[in-house]
Amino acid sequence: MYRSYYIRKLDAFYIVLIENRWVIVEIVKRFKSKKNNVYLVKSNGDFKVLKNYSDINNFEKEKSFYEILKLEKIRIPNVIKENIEEKSMLFEYIGYRTAVEMIENYELEYNIEECVKLILKIYQWLKDFHSITYIKENNLCFFDLSLRHFIIYRDEVYGIDFESITEGSISLDVGRMLAMYLYYDKIKSDF
Repeated sequence: MYRSYYIRKLDAFYIVLIENRWVIVEIVKRFKSKKNNVYLVKSNGDFKVLKNYSDINNFEKEKSFYEILKLEKIRIPNVIKENIEEKSMLFEYIGYRTAVEMIENYELEYNIEECVKLILKIYQWLKDFHSITYIKENNLCFFDLSLRHFIIYRDEVYGIDFESITEGSISLDVGRMLAMYLYYDKIKSDF
């Protein structure tokens, strides 16, 4: 079990206890997040994502959905370790290319065809998500359809950030996804 004690944050480092040994983890980048502190970290040459949750309820909710989703055939990053006392989870790092960054690049290149292909891949991921028995039986939706919550790795879409899952339908998710795309403005948007 992962136990981390952030003795102190030293500029760009955390001191972390992992599997009974002290490790200095370098903070490479801080990711944009409204609610939590999310970092790309490097330890012993390996990259991982460290997510410190702002409250225990979000931590517990996301943890439980990762446990449900990992049993299904849906693409999500693996959870490496978790720590309830620190409200933190350590994830595998699958890449840095978010759907929003890729869409911005496609639009700069006037490559609408690739942009549409990516939106359709996200839609397929959402269909797969909504086909999961637990999601269907409980009438749940992903809800927070920020295009930053989709990572593109080896030309496949991976979903992240499940703490906002709530009651709803696939039509709500698809409508929100399209709204996020159509109304996205790099300067004005929160997403």
